[in-house]
Amino acid sequence: MKIEVTSNLNVKAVLKRKGLGPDNGAQKYLAARVRLRCDSYVPKQSGTLKNTAQISEDGSSLSYSQPYAHYQYRGMAMAGRAPKHYTGQKLRHREAPMRGPYWDKRMMADHGVDIEADLAAYLNRGDQP
Repeated sequence: MKIEVTSNLNVKAVLKRKGLGPDNGAQKYLAARVRLRCDSYVPKQSGTLKNTAQISEDGSSLSYSQPYAHYQYRGMAMAGRAPKHYTGQKLRHREAPMRGPYWDKRMMADHGVDIEADLAAYLNRGDQP
């Protein structure tokens, strides 16, 4: 017995609806959610570091580009003229332990499951009958 199935499925339209098309909608959404969740973990004195975080145009990366971002991320004090060197002293952060070094790793440890759920909800939007 031979069975022939014909599908009228527009794969490009389905991928686009899911945010997986060439516009990288899902990736951009994920990067925005990560940035939002990281905000309360990024060291903050005036808020410049967290407020100037940038998501790349394609959504593939999140950058903190202030000149002091690296030593804030590492949590170590630096001194001297360029190139600066680490002093070995740990930085003290206001609102610690929430704000402080390695904010992305700590945020993912605390909220990784939530971010997965956010992305799943984004990908499943419009699938309900």
